Amino acid sequence: MSETVQDPKTELDPQLDRQLDPRSDHKAAKQRTFLEHLATTCSVEKSMKVAGIPCSTLYSWQEKDPGFAAAWLKALAAGYQLLEIEMLERARKGVKRKIYYHGKRVATVRDHDHKMAMKLLTLHKKSVALVRAAQAELAAEPEPVRDTLDEKLKKINVRLRAYQAEKRRKRLGVDLDDERASVTDGA
Repeated sequence: MSETVQDPKTELDPQLDRQLDPRSDHKAAKQRTFLEHLATTCSVEKSMKVAGIPCSTLYSWQEKDPGFAAAWLKALAAGYQLLEIEMLERARKGVKRKIYYHGKRVATVRDHDHKMAMKLLTLHKKSVALVRAAQAELAAEPEPVRDTLDEKLKKINVRLRAYQAEKRRKRLGVDLDDERASVTDGA
């Protein structure tokens, strides 16, 4: 006769549960701070410190929350994109360097790192080639798929017509047999 009473919290949907848990807003704010900082710095360690999240907690969230893990990757990708843009800018325009003589600044020059520029161009060339290959693959895929589908539809159509013809033959054959039987019986 003992009836088990379920904990009302287990019956709540996750969104309602989040609304009832006062820590959820705090957690969301910390995650948002972490992700925003990560997107601008590409540094998990610095972002973790800025957000005030312990390392174990951060990686636990990443492991248990697929949405947070996806946002983490997206923020990291955005950070690397910013870094790439900054490096390209430095390669193009160079970096200002102050020239001092006897403790006084006498000039400012721009230094260009040609090795970095060549590496960036090589990486860019590879990424462009990958994008073009992917685009060509996407453009080429629909035709074979469409051809395969057309072939399958033709085969299905042939089988359907054969089935319908067989049905007609049987129906007509039965009707003809009935007519022959009635003709021979009546004669």
